[in-house]
Amino acid sequence: MGFTYALLCDLLENLENGRRSSVSTAARKAIPDIQPVAQWFARHERVIQDSGTDRVALLSCMFPEKRTDRVYWLGANLLSKVIGRCLGLGSSRLKELNLWQTAGNGDLGKCVENVMRQAENYVQHGQELSVEEVDRAMETIASRCRFSGPQVRRNRSAIDCDSVLSSLYRRSSSRDAKWLTRMILKSYAPVVFPEQYTLKKFHFLLPHLFLLQNSFDGALAMLASEPINHFPPNPDPKSAKGLSSIAMQHLRPRVGIKVGRPDYYKARSIKHCHQMVNGRRMSIERKYDGEYCQIHVDMSNKCAPIQIFSKSGKDSTADRDKVLPVIEDALGLGRPECNFTGRCILEGELLVWNDEDGEIMDFNRLRRLLPRSGVLLGVEHDSPPQPFERLMIMFFDILLLDNDVCLSKPHRERRLLLQKVVRRIPGRSDLAHQEVLDFSREGSYHRLERSFEKAITQRWEGYVLKASDEPYFPIYSTGVDQMFGRWIKLKKDYIPGLGDTVDFAIIGGTYNSRDVQNLSQIRKLKWTHFFVGCLMNKEEFHEDGSLPHFRVIDVIGRHSMSWQNMQLLNQFGEFYECSPDEFEGFAVEYGHSGLPKATTWFKHPFVVEMLGSGFEKPPSGRYFTLRFPRILKVHLDRPMEDTASFRELQILAEEARALPLDEVEELRDRTEWSKRLNIECQLTQSNEMASDPEATCSDTDSEPGSPVTQIPFAPTASEDSYMEARPLMDCYIRGISWERTTDQSNEKQTSVPSIYTDMVEPPVEPENTICNQSVLANNINLASHQASSQSDEKKASQNPEQCLPTNLLQPPSQSTAPGLSAPLHSTSTSGQSTCISQNSQQRQTLGSGVKPSFRSLKRKGSPQSPLTTIPLWTTETSFGSFAALESDQKHPQDLKLNTLQDFVQQLCSNQTAFALQQSNPYAASQGMKFGIIIFNPGVTALGEEMRRLVAALSKFAQNGMRSAASVGKVFFLASSILAQDLSPEDGRFCLRETWEAIGSDHYYGCVGWDLRGRFDNLVATKANYLPVSKPTIPDGQQSELRTEPWIKISFEDSEIATLGEYISMEPPIHARDI
Repeated sequence: MGFTYALLCDLLENLENGRRSSVSTAARKAIPDIQPVAQWFARHERVIQDSGTDRVALLSCMFPEKRTDRVYWLGANLLSKVIGRCLGLGSSRLKELNLWQTAGNGDLGKCVENVMRQAENYVQHGQELSVEEVDRAMETIASRCRFSGPQVRRNRSAIDCDSVLSSLYRRSSSRDAKWLTRMILKSYAPVVFPEQYTLKKFHFLLPHLFLLQNSFDGALAMLASEPINHFPPNPDPKSAKGLSSIAMQHLRPRVGIKVGRPDYYKARSIKHCHQMVNGRRMSIERKYDGEYCQIHVDMSNKCAPIQIFSKSGKDSTADRDKVLPVIEDALGLGRPECNFTGRCILEGELLVWNDEDGEIMDFNRLRRLLPRSGVLLGVEHDSPPQPFERLMIMFFDILLLDNDVCLSKPHRERRLLLQKVVRRIPGRSDLAHQEVLDFSREGSYHRLERSFEKAITQRWEGYVLKASDEPYFPIYSTGVDQMFGRWIKLKKDYIPGLGDTVDFAIIGGTYNSRDVQNLSQIRKLKWTHFFVGCLMNKEEFHEDGSLPHFRVIDVIGRHSMSWQNMQLLNQFGEFYECSPDEFEGFAVEYGHSGLPKATTWFKHPFVVEMLGSGFEKPPSGRYFTLRFPRILKVHLDRPMEDTASFRELQILAEEARALPLDEVEELRDRTEWSKRLNIECQLTQSNEMASDPEATCSDTDSEPGSPVTQIPFAPTASEDSYMEARPLMDCYIRGISWERTTDQSNEKQTSVPSIYTDMVEPPVEPENTICNQSVLANNINLASHQASSQSDEKKASQNPEQCLPTNLLQPPSQSTAPGLSAPLHSTSTSGQSTCISQNSQQRQTLGSGVKPSFRSLKRKGSPQSPLTTIPLWTTETSFGSFAALESDQKHPQDLKLNTLQDFVQQLCSNQTAFALQQSNPYAASQGMKFGIIIFNPGVTALGEEMRRLVAALSKFAQNGMRSAASVGKVFFLASSILAQDLSPEDGRFCLRETWEAIGSDHYYGCVGWDLRGRFDNLVATKANYLPVSKPTIPDGQQSELRTEPWIKISFEDSEIATLGEYISMEPPIHARDI
């Protein structure tokens, strides 16, 4: 019978529609939606589990990117031509089909849907496509490509591609053809299946099986084995736990099917690494810059006992045949000293060894020795391999030894087995360099720091830390935390300020429709990729104004920048774009033949600061450029002559790659790195915080791709995604929110190490940050920032029983030193004060409420921070033990304590309305009032604080004063924001994205009111203030004095973004202008 392909398209369409609606209403978070998946499996579970359904085919259609053994050799250009022939399109409809090449028309799949909708195919009942037919067709097409896996190639057919696809497209609806097109291109973007959840809905054991056998065929074959085939696919949680324990006794890797890889986390500093280790005994292994390989040995296969799998899971034995003799010698195959008789699975790194120098060579040297499906790629300008250059393999783990499943053994035992199995041959085979460090002992932090200094000095790529007493996968243990079984990677470019940075020019752009779906948040997207150039004649251009001559050295896309920078380049590039045929502003040459052609040149190139993981020669290139480049900052105020010339870039690369010449230079180098590590450690001191459980770690080694966030512990995500390119300062500056429900008042923060994943948000230079912990600092395109917060020496103690940072709530007075905030006083209603600030310059009372302090603008027309123009108030119960007094305060009992009514009156005063014009001119023009209430959710109930505010607003309205307060909003922020070292006068508080960042961390709710057109003597009752998410109360239950609620309560994070009216400050660009 099979499984109807249209049913799978139903799920894909629902996921796309759900994502489209969430993008328009929420914070544009790339969180897979599990509800449609759950409903779909519940509806079709019987058919999915039916013996007539090919579940391998169904999984292959759901996750086409997992079929790395299939290569179709059909890019969008070629596929569009094939589809045109299959559908017999005329010239006009063919022109419509090719609109995907033009910005604003969607991808190829969308254009296929639009064209086919004009004449829908009629499919008779019983003739619908099945996933089995689609999967067979994909297998047939892939068998014709030389880059497909050997198993796929064995089934090569003489049928041509057009005839295979014609039968599919002619039996598909326009909607189904859209998803078929995207499946062939191996990307359903922007739809993202929640992988672990989806696999678990197939069978509760499938995620575990997919780890042990990283292929759908192998994992499903294990499900069909005894006794697992008798297990129900979706038992209750209690039964599932017991059945999992039974299953683990029967699960084992299989030679010939690649084993999956553990998750790992990135360490953002030495301290962060030390925190994640959490006192465990760790093996610290050198990370080698080579190609990962998993080696399978089956002694029963006399013809080809060795198989080598690449990181993607593809069988690459034929391409790595030159290393087979090395493996045979290292393992002693066929000799008495061989330590196994049947099977073995090992892991290693392929490297190039230089016999003359006795050292490992650069990664780019591998290209000359390792073909891809028999073809050497990117070696047009490389010199041929030298006789002294040889492939070697660096072994670092063993997973199976005969019938002994080493995966379940702790790492220290696996290492001992590896030492017995592998014979070290100088320059041919070796074991990865290892140090063992017990982090429970005193001094472990400094030992790790010294070791890392050595690694950087020796130009090593970095370290991988593995727990000595933990198995390869955490599935072999129960009752463990989420750090258990995860590796930690420590590299200098993961640490803010330690990577290789260069200033380049962005000189042009081009458009690729395949990235459009992943950039749906970009308005007026015109370019998806940008051309990085270096001046060839910098001296001549600077001296006599010669025509600039650029060399294009690289092309970067969404994986190499934040979406904010992508938006900025698209927005400002529109003013400078020019067609290459008409442009004469500068001369351009392409660095190598593999670069695409630009469709636009920018008359005024953009200057960008870029970070990379060292330097390398690109494929087909004769020069060095940054490896895994990503944009840190766009400098709109700098000329192109400030960028590095091509010659300067090569000098930088040579200096960065050069090893110390002698011990004296090595000592000097290590001392310098030690200072930089200490500085960066100080910059990244931050409070530990829990965060979004949807954020993910990575299980791959590739660097490109990914918007930096704190996460606790999470499942695997590909590092090739956009979320993995950014090992930078924002991981300490911007966090993500707690997962919270409508009632957030009783949440508890769990103390866990801060784990970060990249989100490609540019870093902020330390001297310009407005906080050094978890909020803000998102806009890195400001030419300059105001002075940051007080130094640690000038702060009061961080003991929570003393005082909170006061510079958040009040700007400095005119007499305060630049960058310092005026001290503030906070007490409970009982008048008890518990802290004395050591840095007071003047008296100011915070108490339970705060009145705004207004400062003159720094320059005419520049917006002023909202934190200096809107009232702020703290609850009387939240800070009773955190009251702040100036050190020179003599009589704290004489201080006047403001009430909530005073706060409301101040909020609605003319003075506040005038001040709001300086920070939020549009809101002020609409009569809007803004206020902030800061409360402690662990002490004070959110609902109670909102009720008190509503009562105060009602009393204010009854007094007939509502004409001065027609409409407004009060935002409730958690007191955790006071743990941040903020500078309230900083101009970035005018930015919308700053408040979005604050909202995701500290926002709890909003009370808004609208008195325009209301009756007099309006009283707030249960009937006339409602959460916006609830239905309107029937008329019979409403107050007679109104027609709809005049007070509304919202819990949407996006509400607080209205405090920022700008998207850029240099120059000021209002959000309404976009």
